[in-house]
Amino acid sequence: SEADMEAGSSGINAEYGHYKKPVTVEKTLSRLPLTHVVPLILAITEKIDSKPSRGGELTIWLRQIMVTHRSYLLSTPDIASNLQPLYRLIDMQLNNYPKLIKLQGKLELLLQEKKSSEDDNCSPLSPVSLDNSEGDMEADGEDEDVLESESEED
Repeated sequence: SEADMEAGSSGINAEYGHYKKPVTVEKTLSRLPLTHVVPLILAITEKIDSKPSRGGELTIWLRQIMVTHRSYLLSTPDIASNLQPLYRLIDMQLNNYPKLIKLQGKLELLLQEKKSSEDDNCSPLSPVSLDNSEGDMEADGEDEDVLESESEED
């Protein structure tokens, strides 16, 4: 309802924030009065800024409001100054993105190393010896001699 949209972020959160289907969001925003477009963008921006975990859900709304009301937004003379909070939020996200990608790469590498070491330790083909006695080393040496002699015969 218009009253909820006028209420800003509480209206988005309470009644509309849970809608994620693009068709539903598009239909809802097509009924939005033009005077509510910028306040709604600012309310969504504020919600994303205060609770970044909701960014995925609310980005659908931001994208669709820009598409649905692009003519109005482009014809508004002071739109750039009105949307400064959104510009700041986007800049902040863009500045953090390379750091997050680097962190993701490091985490993936650590997980691969951990999985690899677990696979090595738990493999039924390579028994784990808790005793590093010389007898075990001699057995390992004998295996290598057998492998070398087999390769020389080929």
